[in-house]
Formats: sequence, C-alpha cells, structure tokens
Amino acid sequence: MAAQAPSVLPVPALSRVRDRLAAADPAGAIVAAITVVGAVLRLWDFGRVGGNPFYDAAVRSMGLSWHNLWFGAFEPGAQVAIDKTPLDLWLQVAVVKVLGFGGVAVRVPEVLAGVAAIPLLYDLVRRLYGRTAGLGAAAALAVLPTAILTAHSDTMDSLMMLLDVAAAWLVVIGMESCSPWPVVAAGAVVGLAFNAKLFEALIVLPALVVLVVAALPRRRLVALAGGAAAMAAVGLSWIAAASLTPLGRRPWPIGSADGSIWNVVFAYNGTSRLNGSASAAALQLDPPGPLRFLSASGHDYRLTVGTSLVAAVVLGVTALGAALARRPRAPWPRRQIAGAAFFGTWLVLGVALLSHMQRLQPRYLEAVTPAIAAVIGIGVATLAARRRLLAAAVGVTLVVSVALEHPPWWALAAGLGAAVAVALWGWRGDRARVAGLATLALVAVLAVPAAGAVTVAREHQSDAGLPARLTSGQVARLSAFLLAHQDGARYETASSSVDKAAPLIVHDGRPVLMLTSQAGRPLLTPAQLQRLVAQGAVRYGLLGRGACATAAPSRCAPVVLWAVHHAHDVSAAAGLPPQTLAALGP
Repeated sequence: MAAQAPSVLPVPALSRVRDRLAAADPAGAIVAAITVVGAVLRLWDFGRVGGNPFYDAAVRSMGLSWHNLWFGAFEPGAQVAIDKTPLDLWLQVAVVKVLGFGGVAVRVPEVLAGVAAIPLLYDLVRRLYGRTAGLGAAAALAVLPTAILTAHSDTMDSLMMLLDVAAAWLVVIGMESCSPWPVVAAGAVVGLAFNAKLFEALIVLPALVVLVVAALPRRRLVALAGGAAAMAAVGLSWIAAASLTPLGRRPWPIGSADGSIWNVVFAYNGTSRLNGSASAAALQLDPPGPLRFLSASGHDYRLTVGTSLVAAVVLGVTALGAALARRPRAPWPRRQIAGAAFFGTWLVLGVALLSHMQRLQPRYLEAVTPAIAAVIGIGVATLAARRRLLAAAVGVTLVVSVALEHPPWWALAAGLGAAVAVALWGWRGDRARVAGLATLALVAVLAVPAAGAVTVAREHQSDAGLPARLTSGQVARLSAFLLAHQDGARYETASSSVDKAAPLIVHDGRPVLMLTSQAGRPLLTPAQLQRLVAQGAVRYGLLGRGACATAAPSRCAPVVLWAVHHAHDVSAAAGLPPQTLAALGP
C-alpha cells in the first residue's frame, strides 16, 4: 500500500517556523499600520484638494522642453523662471509625464514624501530611544495636522522634510558604525534638501551639528568638514551650473533684482525672508510672537500645530526633568544624550525662529514637524516607566489642548478615557504592560491633534500659497476668447503679474508675455512692448489696470503704465468681470 504524504510539517520545520515568528519584530506591522493611517489622512479625497497655480504653471511649462525643465521656467516661452531651485518640480514633471498633467499628478511627490517620512522617523527615533519611542514618534507624525496640510500642497516642503529626516538618520548610522562617511552622505542629503526649499531646509542644520558632536566619539572634525563640503557641493551645484548660461539665453528668476540666480537664492529667498516686513494687514492676521502657534490667528495654528506643540513641550520638559533627576543613579547612554541634544535643539530653535518670523506661511512649519513628533514619542516612552509623572503630563496636555481647540465629542471621549486609564493603571512591572501604558498615553495626547487631522483631511485643506484670481469657469472663458482672437500672435496674452498669468498657463500651456517680476519689477521697457504690439506678437493683456490707471509712475512699472494707456477693456466680450482683460493697441 502506498505511503500517505504527511499532513503536518516535520517537527524540525515547525521548530524553525516557531523560532522565526518569535524572532520577528512585531513593531514592523505596527509601523505599517501607522503609515497606512498617515497615508489615508493625506490621500483622503485627494482630488478635491486645491492647487497652487504658480508651481502648477511651472510644472506644465517645464514639461514642454529640456531647456524649460533645466531652468525651471514659469511660462512656456521661458521668459521668467520660478523663484526656487527646480529639484522638487523635476519630480513633479516626471510624474506628470507618466500620469498626465493634472492637480493630482503634481501633488504625488509631496504626498509620497510625507508618507515616507513616517517609517523613516520611526527608525531614526528607534535607534536612539527604542521601539516604543519610535512608534510614538511615527504615530504623532502620522496625525500631525500641519504635516497633512503641507502634504496636500504642491509645494516643496514635504520633500524637504523627508530629506532632513534622512540626513539625521544617516548621522545616527554613522554613530552606530563609528564612521564619518555616513555624516558626509548626510551633508549631501542636506544639500539636496537645500535644492528643494533653500534656507528653510537649513533650520535643522544647527541640530545636526550638535548631533554629530554628541554622537561621534572620534573623528568629529573630519565628519563635520566632510559633511559641510558635501552639503556645499550638492547644494550649490545647480545654482553654479545654471548661472554659467548668460541671462539672455535663460529665464529671469522671479524675485531676482538683477536677473542673477545667486541673487534670488541668497537675497530674495535668504536675507529678505528673515529681515522682510509683512504688511500691516498680514501682521494683524498673523502677529508674530512667542505664543503665535497657540493664538487664534487667521491661519488657525491652534488646530494645525498648537495642540501638538503643547504635547511636545509638556512631555519633553517632564521627561527631561525626570531623566536629570535620575541621572546620578542611572547614567544616560550616549545615544540618548545625543538624541536629546538633537531633537531639543531642532525643536527649540526651529519654533523660536518661526514664531518671530514676520512673513510666515503655514507650510514652513514642516521644517520642525519631525522634531515635534519625535519629542512626543520620546517623552511618552521615557515616562512610561513612571506612571504618576506620565499621568500628570498627559492630564496637563489634554486639559490645555481641549481648552485651546474644543475638539469633537469622539476625540474628547477618547482622550479622557485614555487619560483616566493612565491615571488608574495599577501595574507597570513588565515590558508589555509598560508598552500598553505608553499606548494609552499616546491616545490621550494625540486625540485632539487627530481630530484636527481629520478636519484638515475632510475639508481638503492645503497651504498652496498663491491664490487664483479667477474661478475655473472664468479661466475657461478667458482661454476660449483668447484662442479665438489670436490672429497668429506669439503670446497668448501679456500679464502684469504672475498671479494673473498662472491660472491661464495651467489651463492652456501657451507662452505669456510677463511685463513685471516680483513687486512690480519691470522685465520690459515701454518701447519693447510697443514693438511687440505693433508686430502683432501680443494682442491682449491681463493688466489690473484699475490700480495703475490712478497710481503715480513711481508706484507702477512704466511698461504696465504704457499698456494701461494703450488698451481698452474687452472683459465684457470675454464674459469676465470688468478690468480683467484688455486689448492692446492704439
């Protein structure tokens, strides 16, 4: 009789499977689940999130030729370029080439970067403070409302944030291997981050220097020098290469005072961002100061970052005090000293700078969101072995957060229930119970931020920046009118500002003659515009003539004044509001 095949695995095979399951890291599945939650919040009804006409116009224009792609052209004719280095937009163009141009496609790199930062931050914090702290940091970043707000936006901030986290991760790898080479690689990554969002990416730099000094027991100077050289070489590579092309053969960078790329990077996006003054209306809407992110400003900082910042400060200060009190009996490991110095420096310096910056955009907060999330995770994990301190910190955090934001009933119920459970927790002896206590504490402190995250996701909020002056229907009517009345014109229209031209470029992808750059800086002379009009190269203009018709010449560019006085309004014929579109000519 033939032998039957065994119905079960042999005992040695079962033993190997059991050993592998026992050795498997259960945190991997939890990180995956947290990352999925973060992805769902960022991709919730993603197609309804509004876009940024300025960068969307650049993506469409850059996809038309290699010349436009390399220089970051804002409009198809490559007369002007964006005010940033084009690294992030290159990624957006690549996605658009695969998926087709559209509002969703241009935001894909940003939302993917925001999601990818969650597991990377977990591993960074885990290497310094263990799995519980890493999981807490990942959970905090997944539901941090301002991180979701920025991931919705087709700006460069989420990619910059991911690169900053990657640079810190590489430094920690160098600490573990006692090698300076990962630090050199970290410098190159910071250079990439600089090419993504310029000086905003360098807010983390002082903290990275502190991390290198605290983490590397030897060869610190070699590591710092190599990292600085790599950062400078990568960070300045495109600027130096693109600047070799004479101005007449490349676009004028929007915001530059003299057409120089160096000027737009280091003056317009550098010193003027720090020293520039906001208008009185902007300061009334968003006054700078130490309590900026806890006040009811027009940007609703309390919802997007205030409650998370409260959790980070309360938990971080309590955990630091507890650790200092125990230090004579339980010295800190070197990696924890380095981590405390790094995340503390990043959080304190970053929040202080952004709190007092006059011309602040909410998306700039992405420069410190990893530090906020990391301090929350580390604070909970550090205090989990000291239940009473943890309960006190959780209680203070929840009370202040509820007073600031008034969350929905479900968030209030979850936060209160978890906080009460932490206060009544009766056993903290073994590892599993400490992890359970930390989980309850995270639920309590993240309940209110999570409610803000749901609000941001459900309402499709973003920080796109440049507002569209025309509705989508008005842009469609403008496009139809111009395409029907071109008569062989080289330019679809002239425009006195980028905010007027951007929606039309997004819609049509045709050249637009820019008359001025940032702050009304003229790009043409009246004689040059007169010749183009006489040649039939441009027939219409988006001028905003209502402002220039009454302004003194010193307050309005001469080329725009010439256009205003040599044009008549045809807005009604195009089905547009008055003073929107003008026909140029005698």
